Amino acid sequence: MSLILRGLRMRYFVLVLVFFLVSCSEDKKILTNELIINQGSLQGYEEADANYYLGIPYAKAPVNDLRWKPPLNHDGWEGKKLAVNIPPSCMQPTGFGLGPFIGLWVDGSGMSWFKRKLLYFGAGLLPFLDSGEDGNSEDCLYLNVITPKTSKQKLPVMMWIHGGGYRFGNGAGAYIDSDLVSKDVILITINYRLGSLGYFAHPALSAESEFNSSGNYGTLDQIQALKWIHENIEKFGGDSNNITIFGESAGGHAVRQLMSSPLAKGLFHKAIAQSSYSVGNTLYLKNNSGIIQSAENSGKDFVKILGLKEDGDLLENLRSIPAENLQQIGDGMVNPEDASNVEDYVISAAWMPNVDGWVFNDSALSISRTGQTHDIPLLIGFNSFEGSSLLPMFYTKDQHLNDKDWIQTIWDLAIPNDPNNIINDYREWAKNIEKESYLAAQKLWGDVQFGSSTYYSALNHSKVNPNTYFYYFNRSPASQKQIIGATHGIEIMYLFNAFIPGWPKNELDNRIGEQMRDDWTDFAKTGDLSSKGWARFSEENQIQKNYDENLDYSTLVEMDLFKSIYKYLDESQN
Repeated sequence: MSLILRGLRMRYFVLVLVFFLVSCSEDKKILTNELIINQGSLQGYEEADANYYLGIPYAKAPVNDLRWKPPLNHDGWEGKKLAVNIPPSCMQPTGFGLGPFIGLWVDGSGMSWFKRKLLYFGAGLLPFLDSGEDGNSEDCLYLNVITPKTSKQKLPVMMWIHGGGYRFGNGAGAYIDSDLVSKDVILITINYRLGSLGYFAHPALSAESEFNSSGNYGTLDQIQALKWIHENIEKFGGDSNNITIFGESAGGHAVRQLMSSPLAKGLFHKAIAQSSYSVGNTLYLKNNSGIIQSAENSGKDFVKILGLKEDGDLLENLRSIPAENLQQIGDGMVNPEDASNVEDYVISAAWMPNVDGWVFNDSALSISRTGQTHDIPLLIGFNSFEGSSLLPMFYTKDQHLNDKDWIQTIWDLAIPNDPNNIINDYREWAKNIEKESYLAAQKLWGDVQFGSSTYYSALNHSKVNPNTYFYYFNRSPASQKQIIGATHGIEIMYLFNAFIPGWPKNELDNRIGEQMRDDWTDFAKTGDLSSKGWARFSEENQIQKNYDENLDYSTLVEMDLFKSIYKYLDESQN
């Protein structure tokens, strides 16, 4: 029997190997009709019921003298451009990436050991499949357009902003999807500059800017992509007056940031923020914020690590460094207790948008609090167990077991601007979480980091635009052995109908995914889900839609905790 099983397993192993190798091969694609856009002639390819236009440049390559400068319009091309290949990803660290995060998903999902082994084998090839033919490149400002294969015009447009902590990720992989498009929308996914190439700030860069600004290059890329959409999307059958931005994690954070940027006003008409975070954590260009140093000061530390002198040749020397030599520094995925890596860890906190007086006039916290976000409909929410696949990467179980006050530690991690001003209601809530201690820490961190930020934004925005809706994703992997719950990012598989091979799921999961796609695209079409039975979220009516077994509505599960943190955040501004 053991020999038979071994033979079957080997056959399965070979089949998986063949599958991945075939996936790597170049398929002969059926080309679409020719389109003429502002940059020139363009052809994509047809597949099933969708048209795919991949790797369209929306800005000049940000290389050489254009490194660490706002994006410029792309000049176009001669002849016909074949937009049939996934473009390269923006430069990002290669030593860590998203692997450990996905590993926590897989290990905690309840899959059998054999499926996990096969998956890890295949996952070794996935980065090459998803990153485009050229892998990572500094020349990376491309977008992908997926349209229904119909002649309909004026379709709603949805622009996806990927997550990855502003350091990892791309607009390809699971996001190149036709399931959303089948709901009569156009899907656009984008790359934007990441890490040090996307968010490095320095006084010398600020001095050469006409706006006395630096950093925020990745955010400016997102704005440039929106401008490209306005100028070209009607050629694809889209409506330039009906654009929805949506994203998850850093992508959800970017959505909220764009809702507060004067440069983005009028470029989009609806917003969906999935698991957006850190409304209380603010990075300023020139001034320190609590224990977070300014973006420019972090930039000076970055220059020190590079071994460069702060002299008149600094910018020329910085721009002459190969991008490959920059991407590993400040990736942030190191043990902060390791003294040799502390500077590297701290610098990574600067790879995010900063308040510079141009792209952002004030913090997202202040803009939300004072009702200055753009007056557009908002759909926003988070997952019930966000921390189970994130917290273990920087606060281990061993650290937790030796922690005399883990409740304080979680507060410090989630609210770093003011680590000592812990609120009593928060402590009481933490003590009453009905989970084993380390799991309770994961739950608490996720609720504070993602849930309270979501609540703060939703409640404040509901006073700006009544079409504000709150969701709560609470579906765990369909296995009795799973331990991660509705973890960070898990809803993406449902939304894009792109489940990890072998993921524990059943018909309920298919139904939840279908409902999410209906809700997301209905929102993109009209911005008003009240006609579908979804109550608008407001101070008087704090209702969430639950994506779980019942697909029902309820008052917010964590409302008492969120109200306490809301009050704390408000009072911290006075």
